[in-house]
Amino acid sequence: MNNRTILVVDDIPGIRTLVKHYLEKAGFSVITAEDGLQGWAAYTRDSSVIKLLLTDVDMPNMTGTDMADRVLRDNPDLPVLFMSGNARFADRGWGCVSKPFRHAELLAKVRMALEPRALKSSVTPPEKTSELPR
Repeated sequence: MNNRTILVVDDIPGIRTLVKHYLEKAGFSVITAEDGLQGWAAYTRDSSVIKLLLTDVDMPNMTGTDMADRVLRDNPDLPVLFMSGNARFADRGWGCVSKPFRHAELLAKVRMALEPRALKSSVTPPEKTSELPR
């Protein structure tokens, strides 16, 4: 894995595949997981190489925000970027790519999150995600 490895977590296979394709085409290495529990397992296994967590918000087993909270407790400097189709979530400024998104928009947000000056892990996920519809 290169020094530009991104952990992508989304419960929708088509979105995972598309995001992985976009990122690999741009030169990133990608690790994927289908829910927060698998995302947490992938993070704990590969935390030394992961440079960005890119996760959906609402997923079964463990939400993206709950997983991000765990990851940030372990590594508060890891950038986190959420993906959500929920406009209320996207409007709160938590570092979010609104679904649906275009290739260029996703890459721009990812590159911005990886910049040293970017707002990184000071992004605090919400305490409750049950109010966020899918």
